[in-house]
Amino acid sequence: MKSIIPRFGITPIDSLEGQTASPKLAATIYAFDVPLHPVNPYTTSAGDGINGVRVVWHFQQSDAAGNSPARIIRMWNDAEWLALNPNNPLAICREAFDQYFKLKGEIGNLTGRQYFGPGVPITNTRKAAVLAGLGHRILGHRRNPQVTTWVFDEAAAADAALYDDPNLFKRLPDAAISYAKGAIIGHENMIAAMKEIQYARVEHKGRVALIGRDISKQKLESIEKLLYRK
Repeated sequence: MKSIIPRFGITPIDSLEGQTASPKLAATIYAFDVPLHPVNPYTTSAGDGINGVRVVWHFQQSDAAGNSPARIIRMWNDAEWLALNPNNPLAICREAFDQYFKLKGEIGNLTGRQYFGPGVPITNTRKAAVLAGLGHRILGHRRNPQVTTWVFDEAAAADAALYDDPNLFKRLPDAAISYAKGAIIGHENMIAAMKEIQYARVEHKGRVALIGRDISKQKLESIEKLLYRK
């Protein structure tokens, strides 16, 4: 179900295509119902100063909402626009990703405030990031050797229940929580898809590079299911 709200209008100078090597930005563009390019969904490169393997995702604007990937990319990188539009779904997606990597850092570094009082407990870090991106306050965390539990203010209870609703995208396709969940889950699945890309090792005159091969045909056919949104 595609959005019918033109979050970002198109101007005559807007490109109908866009590309990014950022998995979180790519997942966000996809969450705004902008499809991957049907002919050239991604390219890979390595060597020549590239650290590791670089995957670039390509998009083609053709959805009913008129969302231009080029403009979404500009707004994502526009700190002034983000500050002036904190309640826009794009700004919330950006904040959810910032929160996600902050929370992951706290887990890895064993930092953050411990809290054992009342609240809404969340053990899924991606879900916690979406709730934080929506503006819900994290009171602290509880930690054991197996899991970190983030504790939110009671006001987060309704959105926590919405996040778990399997019909969220159908019921509330244009709600900020739908865009944020679509982006954060799409990011997880995009990372999984990237790990399945195969590479060929090539040597030439003493230099070594990895040249990307195609993802399997089955993976290409299922990638839009992996990066699901509404």
